[in-house]
Amino acid sequence: MPVVETTVIEGYDAATKARLLKGMTRVVRSVMAAPPDGVVTILREVAASSYARGGVSRVPGPPLPPATDLAGALAAALGRGDVAAAAPLVAGDFVAVTAEGARLDLAAAAAADAEAGRRYDGFVEALTDDGSLVFGHGRLADGRRFIDRFRLAGPVIADRESW
Repeated sequence: MPVVETTVIEGYDAATKARLLKGMTRVVRSVMAAPPDGVVTILREVAASSYARGGVSRVPGPPLPPATDLAGALAAALGRGDVAAAAPLVAGDFVAVTAEGARLDLAAAAAADAEAGRRYDGFVEALTDDGSLVFGHGRLADGRRFIDRFRLAGPVIADRESW
């Protein structure tokens, strides 16, 4: 039975702590053959006044948004052709690569998604050493299926690749 302990500075909300605990369980299960109820995760919190790095007290940084929520919000905005709603969700150099290999900027991706009637059925997050990937799947208006891979860079989406 693996036991994982993590210490964080006080100040994170309950939803963020729940995401962290669930994520720690998933990481253990990706390496060890342990059932979910066999993984114990413990989250310890310390007061900001009881923590210092380099002799300087710190406060907790902001949590990242849930990766699947971010990808879903971008997908919805692009599907509506709403560049203004999509822009804050992506990196400045965002690119969408089509199944044919064309590289589209945000405005072109929004126009293409709206025209194609791209509708998502679901999203799944995968963790990598460089951050999160989100895979979305669905159908176009003409019935063809697709899979998209969204690569996150911190709190925004760096790119999307479609198959």
